[in-house]
Amino acid sequence: MPQVFAGVQAMRGIAALSVVCGHAVSVRPDMVGPELAEGALTILSSGVDIFFVISGFIITTTAAAQHNAWNFAFRRAIRIYPVYWLALLAAFISSSWIAMAPGERPQLDAGTIFAWTYPNWYIGPAWSLAFELHFYAVVAIIFAIKPNRLFEILFAWFGLVIVAAFFQIQLGIYSHPLVLEFGAGVGIAYLLTNRGLRFSPRIIACSAGLFFAGWYWIFVHGATDALFARVPTYGLGAGLLIHAVVSAEIEGRSFSPVLQWLGKISYSLYIVHCPLLKWIANFDGPWLLSTVGTIIACILLSIGLATVLHIVIEAPILSWGRGLSRMRRSQSTPDVRRREATVLPTGIE
Repeated sequence: MPQVFAGVQAMRGIAALSVVCGHAVSVRPDMVGPELAEGALTILSSGVDIFFVISGFIITTTAAAQHNAWNFAFRRAIRIYPVYWLALLAAFISSSWIAMAPGERPQLDAGTIFAWTYPNWYIGPAWSLAFELHFYAVVAIIFAIKPNRLFEILFAWFGLVIVAAFFQIQLGIYSHPLVLEFGAGVGIAYLLTNRGLRFSPRIIACSAGLFFAGWYWIFVHGATDALFARVPTYGLGAGLLIHAVVSAEIEGRSFSPVLQWLGKISYSLYIVHCPLLKWIANFDGPWLLSTVGTIIACILLSIGLATVLHIVIEAPILSWGRGLSRMRRSQSTPDVRRREATVLPTGIE
């Protein structure tokens, strides 16, 4: 197993940039045209599905080496909350002057503060964090009761999700079809562990076809349940894409350093761009001067702000968390230290 998945990091960068571009194009539909705005957002929002597959892959691979529920939960918390809380505070304050979403401003409740529920009125893209956090919770519980059966229990859970979807059993996020996208990432991690990955250009072609099919089904045809329609199209397409990327890297292919850098700041970029775009959308001048220029400026400013937040906040906190984890590992048995030494590098946590 390679120690560095640069390709997965690059795909994170592409996924985050895709979502930012979709929101930049659609934030002022009156300036670009409602149909273009909706069509662009429909396909570019598929970056979220790529994120879900990557999370399933990375979390399963790194978690399988840690086998410590509290350490896993702690690392996930410091990865998610500092940047999210800062963006949420900015969005909450800003909502006194500008609307972050349609409708009246809701109360800032615990579900929003801890990103445990969706939709998220203050930070629209943060709806996906609720799915991420529920997935983390399941992994942490498995570690607490049966850490050596991580793959088996996760696959059993995904099987139950399929059954629940078929019989329309409602168990909240835990039975939502989108959870199966994490399952695609878990499956890739399982294949990697068992040396079952082989690269083929046909996989890339199939992935592209599924993304197009998803866009056609949701936007052109008009899916009655867009979230459900994502799973067999965007979700499966994202799974094939990450499968191809990981297998290509195993066979020695390299990936753009620029995309890897975007992957490094991808979480900050994903979380903070929406409040920024809402502010820019509130001013008519730049849009009337040049719509295309304003969209490009929105994207570049989002990347710049995310870079600053990553350097000033995200990276130091993650470094502190890694140091604390190393201190805990130094008190572990030699066998545990050898297992934890196989954890993927911190850059793609």
